[in-house]
Amino acid sequence: MTRPRTPTRAAVRVAALLVVVTGWPKGAARGQVVGRENEPLPEPVDSSDVLGRARREQARFERRRLRLLPIGRSAASGGDCDEIVGRFCLWFDDTEDKPVVEPPAIDSLRLELVAYLDSVQTLLPGDGWVLGQRVWYRGEGGWWADALRDAHACGGAEPWWCAALEGLALHGLGRYEAAERAFERALGGMDPEQAQRWREPRRALHGGVWDVVDDADGEERPDALSWLWTLADPSYLVPGNDRRTEHYARWTVARIRARARNPYQIGWGRDLEELLVRFGWEVGWERARSWNITDDPVVVGHQHAAGREYMPSAEAMRDPATVRPEDLAPGGLRRPRSLYAPAYAPVILPMDGQVVVFPRGDRETVVATAYVPADTTRHPGDDWPRPWMEAGDQAGLPDRVGLFLVPVGGRDAILGRARTGVGEASLLLDAPAGDYVVSVEAWRPPKRVAGRTRMGLRADTVAPDVATLSGLLLVQGGGAAPASLDAAAARALVHRAARPGGSVGVVWEVRGLGWSPATLTYDLSLEAADRGFFRRIGEGLGLVDRDRPLALSWDEAGPQRPAPMLRHLALDLPDVEAGTYRLRLRARITGRATLESTTEIVIGAPH
Repeated sequence: MTRPRTPTRAAVRVAALLVVVTGWPKGAARGQVVGRENEPLPEPVDSSDVLGRARREQARFERRRLRLLPIGRSAASGGDCDEIVGRFCLWFDDTEDKPVVEPPAIDSLRLELVAYLDSVQTLLPGDGWVLGQRVWYRGEGGWWADALRDAHACGGAEPWWCAALEGLALHGLGRYEAAERAFERALGGMDPEQAQRWREPRRALHGGVWDVVDDADGEERPDALSWLWTLADPSYLVPGNDRRTEHYARWTVARIRARARNPYQIGWGRDLEELLVRFGWEVGWERARSWNITDDPVVVGHQHAAGREYMPSAEAMRDPATVRPEDLAPGGLRRPRSLYAPAYAPVILPMDGQVVVFPRGDRETVVATAYVPADTTRHPGDDWPRPWMEAGDQAGLPDRVGLFLVPVGGRDAILGRARTGVGEASLLLDAPAGDYVVSVEAWRPPKRVAGRTRMGLRADTVAPDVATLSGLLLVQGGGAAPASLDAAAARALVHRAARPGGSVGVVWEVRGLGWSPATLTYDLSLEAADRGFFRRIGEGLGLVDRDRPLALSWDEAGPQRPAPMLRHLALDLPDVEAGTYRLRLRARITGRATLESTTEIVIGAPH
């Protein structure tokens, strides 16, 4: 939420309003070319006067719509700012008020304005300001298809500007691959200094992240920027990089609004430009209640209530192959540098499925489980609809899941496997050994919600005679041992959870044996993963008994000739308290180092 930092008469003079981002009429018809009071524009007319009248009509629309909605629930004084940007005070919270839906009268005024601007464009076909306003207000109204037609009918405007407006409309339509191509044409045609400002998202990044990009030398700089945007892409299931096209769309809107009246009713400046580039254009406006009856109302702008930080952390940029899931999870920062809510899934939830690596010499196989988690972003007291979550044009799209391996550095193509028509599944992907970022994703289009887990993966090439132990794959209990890894993956526990007293299977693989006789001694243990610090100290000193609800040991002869050993163990889980437990497997091999793998399982949690 943003509002002017100093609500003085000079800064804010008129009321504002609250508007939701979705629910606009689609495919609105274009109006007759008319003047302000429905009078035809006189012919001939001085072109400078036509443009002046168009600017006055745009300003008049902003003044009129600000008077149409009642005062919202936000107070004009909200305590200390979380951040100050120029004249504006920012608060970051998840307690946005119930949205006030825009009244139909605003729609009528917007249609009237774009009809007038259409009239002006016929007289000034090469005017980029008029073209930008037409595209913007049609997009603001949700009429992105009409906005795209305006951008295509460029007239005599600068080609790069027409390409940028085309990219904006395509982004609004969710056609992100086409939007990327349009923005690249725009960047190639604009002034090089301006293109550099658009390409480098300095303001949207924390300092440490930009330092990594800034340290890249000449030829490596484009690769560093490309890697940044690859990590910022919310979903590899969706074609195109919508976080990058959103960035360029914001710059396009900033240029449109820089030379026009804005709802804050204050002069455009670098602070408004920074707010727009970092957080996007406002999806709603309101007049805040003033504590002083003599003060003018304060204009409050609301960004998308589901906005999250998608830009990667500095750790993810420096050493992506070792990055943890929490470092690549959307959101999580108390004071984000940028916010974004993908139109196809404004809520992308953290997914806690399985990601298990099976090293195989110069290759590796990753098995992962994907599902859409329960939406926990709504609070018990929320009784108001979220219009941005309505199915809309996604109502008929099928659910889908995917597993992707992104080569570190981004120079090679992303490896991926996806399934359509399922909301949860296990996936298996084979790839050359190396450094990757793993992304496991699930998307439910009709609900506009998705789940995601991303983490680093480092798997070096291993010589054939070096012993390796894979991760532990949890599979459904009961049944015969799986004959192959594909068969095991098909039985993988999607939610990594089981009931107390139930059963679960564990699958792993040992490689690099058979060159000489060897015996494996296995130790398997299950213990609480959330033991407190002082309890761990007490256990280490022998002052507290170590609680191990399950412990097994057994020996096994290694293979007589080089061959992989795929193993399956059926476990009857103890009747323990609900919680998260760590399953640990140690393999001691005669004459070699001890190998170890761990995984976590939730016992007692609902499926």
